[in-house]
Amino acid sequence: MTPARWLVLLGSIVLFCAGLLHLLGYPHIFPVLHAAGLNPQLIGALLALWASFSVQFVVLSSALVWISWRPRARTLLLFLALVPAANAALMYHFIGPFIGAHMVLAGTVLLVAGAWMMPRDQAV
Repeated sequence: MTPARWLVLLGSIVLFCAGLLHLLGYPHIFPVLHAAGLNPQLIGALLALWASFSVQFVVLSSALVWISWRPRARTLLLFLALVPAANAALMYHFIGPFIGAHMVLAGTVLLVAGAWMMPRDQAV
């Protein structure tokens, strides 16, 4: 396996773990929201966003590994790296620095580094 694929794999593992850890944080956050008396519809909306964020990284990280083994994957991997990059930027902006944002940023950097090291895509 090439160093580029190792970096994509490592970045994908970091993003996968970030998604799983985010999902595992659910039982700690939502009881507090219920106890605070928030509107149930708002709690439902937050739950949907919470779950979709988690699923996004679990599915995306698996797809990134699969794509990295395809020919001419460089451009697609760099394009898909915009997803975690945007998430990291939004987390740092709205929440501030914390372990989740650091994990997503680290996964993004590893993914971009691995994709950048891959051969340039050639026209068929």
